[in-house]
Amino acid sequence: MLRTTSLRTLGFGLSLAALATFAAACDSSSNDSAAADTKTASAAPSSAGLGSTTASATPNSAGTDSLVLKTAKGSAGIWLTDPAGRTLYLNTKDKKKSNCYDTCAKEWPPLTTTKTVTVTGKYTVPSNVGTITRTDGTKQVAYGGHPLYYYKGDTAPNQIKGQGVDGTWFLIGPIANIMNGSKP
Repeated sequence: MLRTTSLRTLGFGLSLAALATFAAACDSSSNDSAAADTKTASAAPSSAGLGSTTASATPNSAGTDSLVLKTAKGSAGIWLTDPAGRTLYLNTKDKKKSNCYDTCAKEWPPLTTTKTVTVTGKYTVPSNVGTITRTDGTKQVAYGGHPLYYYKGDTAPNQIKGQGVDGTWFLIGPIANIMNGSKP
């Protein structure tokens, strides 16, 4: 006698087979994904040292490389960070161009990139994102016309040790506001 199989049972069996095939494919490509991760590792300053200040690029949905700024929230309010969560600052002496070179740039490394820059997070304004050209020809990321920098004293994500230094270095808020409140 011929047994009748319902479409529901057949569909469930196909789903399990598809899941097993997918799992096998993921397992065999795990080495490839680890190699791909090393290509997008951040070159931003690390806790071990400053190294290069060119931020890493991450693929966006269109498949092109971009640098995505984001926000962090803490005792000082909401401020901008790089993709790794490293706090970004502005210098109130800058007027749409950088005045921080040589010794200054060692203490306050500029955020530079060769990629498209975007921003995400609460209250951010995408049209505020841009770049300026430094004297050496590199592109420094700017937000609301303010060139952006790291602080050498910040050694981990979301640290804000540079806030208020010398009365000219401040966090930059999501609407390109200078967060010149008191030091936390």
